[in-house]
Amino acid sequence: MKVTIFIDESGTLPDPKDPVVIVAAIGTEAPQKIAKITQKIRKRQTLKNVSEIKFYRAGEKTKIKFLKLLIENKPEIFVLITEKEGKSIPDTPENFAVLCWQLIEECLPYYNQKLLEVVFDRHFYRKIDQSRFDQILCQLTPRALIINHLDSQKNPAINSADMVAGSVLWEKTGKDGQFYRLIKPKITVEKTVKWKAIKGRFWQEKTHLNRRKRPSKVSV
Repeated sequence: MKVTIFIDESGTLPDPKDPVVIVAAIGTEAPQKIAKITQKIRKRQTLKNVSEIKFYRAGEKTKIKFLKLLIENKPEIFVLITEKEGKSIPDTPENFAVLCWQLIEECLPYYNQKLLEVVFDRHFYRKIDQSRFDQILCQLTPRALIINHLDSQKNPAINSADMVAGSVLWEKTGKDGQFYRLIKPKITVEKTVKWKAIKGRFWQEKTHLNRRKRPSKVSV
């Protein structure tokens, strides 16, 4: 059985005004059901011509409806909250891979030996950056992964991770906590870390990478 994990982030690494960066993962064995959430919401007359439903563009009622439908599908929800401590952090393939590595580590114990497809909302558009990101992530992760970088307009299921990440960011920055409170009881893992700590762990791991044989990205 294959599990699909959709990952997206909210907040930015480079902007020092963003105190935290949220990376969220939605795990499911039925990704087609998650994709249909957008279709169901689009049936509302006012949203028929909307290309995608994103947290920062959606209205309050749309956010609530989306999150309730997501919960009804019973996915596993994983959230990594990274405290930047006032730093401006370059948005590089390496740094973003470090964030995603920490989140995927929280997902792995829940899926045993199931084949994992990890779908990222396209963070990097240059193929060279995507390849570098994939390389680093696969070196760090002790499981072979199928990795895809897709546009959420083509795969609306990715929006589920966007909606969760946005909900958590608004709660953690004091903007509006109602959406987070809606999903909080259904979050499988929520972890808070400091950027300095996870980057330090990455450098320790990096010193051993050449001594280990890590599984590579699965070709599809």
